[in-house]
Amino acid sequence: MSQIPIHDAVFIGVHLAANSTHVSAVTEHGTILAETKSAYTATSSPNTVKGQLELNPEIWWDATRQALGQMVNQLRTKVAGPNQLKAISVCSDPGAVLTVNRKGIPLLPAILAEDTRGIDYAKSLNYHGQEHCAKMGFQFQAVSPLAKIAWIKENQPELYENACFVHQTDFIIGKLKGIPDVTEYSLAMKTGCDMIDECWPDWLDYDMHLGVRERLPRLVPLGEKVGTISQNASSSTGLPVGMTVIMGTTSATAQFLASGARKLGDFNTVFHNGTTISGISPKMIHDSQGQIQIFKLLDHAWFFSVESKTGAEWINDWFSEKTFQELEVLAQTLLPTTYLAYPNVKKGETFPFVSGSAEGFISPATDNQTVQFASCLQGTAMFERYCYQKLNKLAEMKEDRGDIYSGGEWSSSDSWMQCRADVTGRVNRRMVGRGGAAFGAAMIAAMGGVFHSLEDTAEAMLSTETMFFPNSEHAAQYSELYTNFCRLMEEQGYIA
Repeated sequence: MSQIPIHDAVFIGVHLAANSTHVSAVTEHGTILAETKSAYTATSSPNTVKGQLELNPEIWWDATRQALGQMVNQLRTKVAGPNQLKAISVCSDPGAVLTVNRKGIPLLPAILAEDTRGIDYAKSLNYHGQEHCAKMGFQFQAVSPLAKIAWIKENQPELYENACFVHQTDFIIGKLKGIPDVTEYSLAMKTGCDMIDECWPDWLDYDMHLGVRERLPRLVPLGEKVGTISQNASSSTGLPVGMTVIMGTTSATAQFLASGARKLGDFNTVFHNGTTISGISPKMIHDSQGQIQIFKLLDHAWFFSVESKTGAEWINDWFSEKTFQELEVLAQTLLPTTYLAYPNVKKGETFPFVSGSAEGFISPATDNQTVQFASCLQGTAMFERYCYQKLNKLAEMKEDRGDIYSGGEWSSSDSWMQCRADVTGRVNRRMVGRGGAAFGAAMIAAMGGVFHSLEDTAEAMLSTETMFFPNSEHAAQYSELYTNFCRLMEEQGYIA
């Protein structure tokens, strides 16, 4: 591969996954120059005490510096010089807690996300922090970082006196710039961060008597410059000294940014056995059923994500991948169809309603396999539209605002993509490539280094492969069918 133009900026994204570190080097135009991965040299193992899971945090850094070193070697023939490497950012799943001293040196093994030692302390946190929990829309659990910190204070008080607490992303960013002294709002949510007022709230110290706020990192938004590559980090990775370090966020948020969704009302929808729907809201969504995860973006916007049990499982369970290709061609001639389906294979649903007994149906019943297939194809889109309607209502947004950015195996089906556009009345986009969390972290690095907004970053770094526009000739018929679908779901007792 020849060198990229000397004026093109390159951004590095680091994703700390469950068992390895993934790194992507991406140009300002979205071209992936290098992708590397380094597995952790040791896996987590149970502590001698039940429910405790720990790991030496240096293992994370060893994998990260190795992956970065491999990437830098790959880039030597692709960039004119180190000045093209402009910024780096890091993302990870929240949940792990690292106990460090004031210089950022670990005092204990990292307590992993799945560790449940904080179960008794979670109850106390929910009692003393009930106003905070109501404001944030969640309850602390045994695995919450703040519950683990409360456990350390109670069980290792002498160590607690000189301890500070950081998250996995904070630790690696600290390794890059010199000290882990910053964190991001969404990463810190389950550590007690008030994401609305952007602070560590008073009740942590005054009601819980944790004396913890001075032991927690400074809160900053994703995309903010927090330092530069230190001499030590440069020696370990090959990255140039002085390269900008940008605050990262959660893996889920980074993955969402890489999907293409960029404006209020946009949705990223991924079909697997179930359906994952993510989007951007102008307000924090409070879901009384606790099904929606919510994280903070820039410019007073919020990222949310929710899982439904109903998805594409019906394809392999009721038909097969082989017959899918045959039947989707035949089904196109039957759409729109008056046969209405709720294609839920297994009992139960989690969103847009919660039910332990919800079962799929086709109405009226038919033995015609092609009709069954067409009704399920259309029924999945009907269900998808109802999910959007519910989410828009919770976010107080207009129903028809924003595009759909589709992902997952079944987004390659043109007929299904078009059916979904027709049923939902939204433009449905299939993006070029399949950017993951490391690509999303590189976008955050670019956002903080050059573009300064999600929309500008996505416009520059992501490309649409195909756009599917709603067919206006079918709009009236689909509107009537959707009304009938909602009526059937109401008769079944699934929706109000």
